[in-house]
Amino acid sequence: MNTAAQQDTALTDKIRAAGIVGEGGAGFPAHVKYSAHVDTIIANGCECEPLLYSDQHIMAGEANGIVRAMKGVMGACRAKKGIIAIKKKYTRVADIFRTEIAGTDIELALLDNFYPAGDEQILIHEVTGKTVPPLGLPLDRGIVVANVGTLASVARALDNIPLTHKIVTVTGEVATPSVIRVPVGTPISECIAFCGGPVVPDPVVVLGGPMMGRFLDDPADVDTQVVTKTTGGIIILPRHHPLHKAARLTPEVMQKRAATACIQCRMCTELCPRYLVGQGFETHRVMRAFAGLGDRADSAGQAMMCCECGVCELFACPMGLSPRRINAFLKNRFRQENAAYEGPKEVHPHQSQFRTFRRVPTPRLAARTGLEKYMSLTPEFKGDLVPNQVSIPLHQHIGAPSVALVGPGDRVALGDCIAEIPEGALGARIHASMTGTVTEVAQSITIQGN
Repeated sequence: MNTAAQQDTALTDKIRAAGIVGEGGAGFPAHVKYSAHVDTIIANGCECEPLLYSDQHIMAGEANGIVRAMKGVMGACRAKKGIIAIKKKYTRVADIFRTEIAGTDIELALLDNFYPAGDEQILIHEVTGKTVPPLGLPLDRGIVVANVGTLASVARALDNIPLTHKIVTVTGEVATPSVIRVPVGTPISECIAFCGGPVVPDPVVVLGGPMMGRFLDDPADVDTQVVTKTTGGIIILPRHHPLHKAARLTPEVMQKRAATACIQCRMCTELCPRYLVGQGFETHRVMRAFAGLGDRADSAGQAMMCCECGVCELFACPMGLSPRRINAFLKNRFRQENAAYEGPKEVHPHQSQFRTFRRVPTPRLAARTGLEKYMSLTPEFKGDLVPNQVSIPLHQHIGAPSVALVGPGDRVALGDCIAEIPEGALGARIHASMTGTVTEVAQSITIQGN
C-alpha cells in the first residue's frame, strides 16, 4: 500500500473508530462516505430549516476544526477542490472562515437565504451548477457533501475523541430558547426542561426542523424519545398549529381532498426545488394519480424522487393540499412492495432558467407556515446539560443496528465503545456518552451516571 492510500485508510479508520455518521440528516456512516474518490468536497453550513441555530453555533466555535477536517477528507477522497458553503447572512461566521482558509485550496461560497438551501442536491447545483440525476447521489457528479457538524466531529476523531455529544437547538414555545450541548441518549423532555419548559399549556414537539421534522403528539412519546447522533433541533409548538394540523392528516383524507380540490395548476411542480434544478419530477402528476385520475406506474411512481422538503404543500399549493405527505406515503408503500421507479431519469437543464426567481425566501416561508413569530428568537448557547441517565439507541444511523458489547452491571467511562458494527454490515460504532453503570440493554443501552 502506497503512502497516500495509507493516509486515506488512517483517516477513515479514525472516523470509523469514532462512530461518526452524517449529522445533518439520515446518518450515513461517515467512514464509508469518505472512502470514495471524488473531485469536490462541499461543507454544508447552510442549515436550511427555519429556527435552527445548531450549525451556526458549531461553525462560530469550531471553524478551525472544520477546516482541519475538510483538508483531511479532501485528502482521503483525493478531491482537488474544497468549498465551504454558508448563507450570506452569517457574516460573523464568514469572517471567521475567511481567516481559517487563507492560504488553503478551500473556497467560501455565500448563498442567499432561501429554502431549502441546505438540501445537498440543491446546494450542489447552487455551488457548482451541476445537477444530480433523479434518484442519484452526489457521487454521480464527483461530489461529496459533508455537514459542518459532521466535520467538527471528524476533527475530534483525528484526536481519537469519539462522537458522544450533540449540539441541539431548543426553541419555539419554550421559556428560554437556547442552543445546548447534551450527551447522546439524553431524554428530549430533559432538554426542554433545561430550557425552562413549555410556555403553552398543551404543546407538541417537533424533532428536527419545522418543515421536515417529526411531530410528537403524545406527551408519553416525548418522554420516551432521546437525542441521537442526527438530532439537531427540538421545537415546541402549540397544539393545532398549522404545521401540526398538516402533519395529522390521514392518507384517506388526503386522497379525498386531492380528488375533489386539486386543480392541476402545476404550482407544486413549478416551485419544487428538485424540478428547478432540472430533475424530471412533476409532483402534480403524482397528485393526479393519487386522486385516481392517472397511471400509477407512470405518475405515482415519480413520488420516489421527492426529497420531502414540503415547499409544495406548505408554500406552493393554492388549495392547501398535501403533495409532500402524499409523496411520502406512496414512497413508503412502494418500498414495502419492493417497487422501483422505472421511468425517465434524464436531467432537463432548461427547467432551471427561472430558478433564481422561484426560490422560496425563508422569511416568506415562515410567514406562510405560522412560524414568523419565532423567527425573531435568537437562541444563545446555554451550556452543557448533564442528565442523570442516558438511553443510547443501537440503531440511530443508516444500516444495521449496532451490537452491544456491554451488559447490565458493567461500568463504563465516557467515550468507551459500547456497541460494535455487525460483521460485514453497514453501520456505526456507539460510545458511552457518560460515565456510569449499564442498567439495561435492549434496543438501547441505558447508563445510570454516578
